[in-house]
Amino acid sequence: MSTVVVATDLSRVSTRAVEVGTDLARRLSARLLLLNVLDLGRLSGRGRHDRVDQARAEREPVLLELVRVAREAGVEAEFLLWQGSPVEAITDAATSEGAEMIVVGSHRRRGPERTFLGSVSDGLVRTAGVPVLIVPADDTPASEAQATPA
Repeated sequence: MSTVVVATDLSRVSTRAVEVGTDLARRLSARLLLLNVLDLGRLSGRGRHDRVDQARAEREPVLLELVRVAREAGVEAEFLLWQGSPVEAITDAATSEGAEMIVVGSHRRRGPERTFLGSVSDGLVRTAGVPVLIVPADDTPASEAQATPA
């Protein structure tokens, strides 16, 4: 495996996925791409930005710090910021970068909330074309991470 994409929304839920993805890339001597998606439909609103440049300026330092930590762990790492709907953007980025695996955190939504909001991890499993490793949030044991075949 030469390239692993870790899709992160930069939330607490993604922290464990970034750790797992970084460790996986290190163990496999793979390139790590930390991917964040600017979902333009979700940029505006309370506590958010109306402009893409503001959202980018807020996210880039966080992504650079994740890259720095991965590089200190001995991993070849870089970040990508893509625009679009999360599932489509993650799938497109992974395809364009030749990734052999996608790692993503799970909010572990259940019931009607999951049905109404949809699930990025579920969408990736259905459309990615490469294995997707779903990593539960920090408060769930790592042994519950789920890998899905392509």
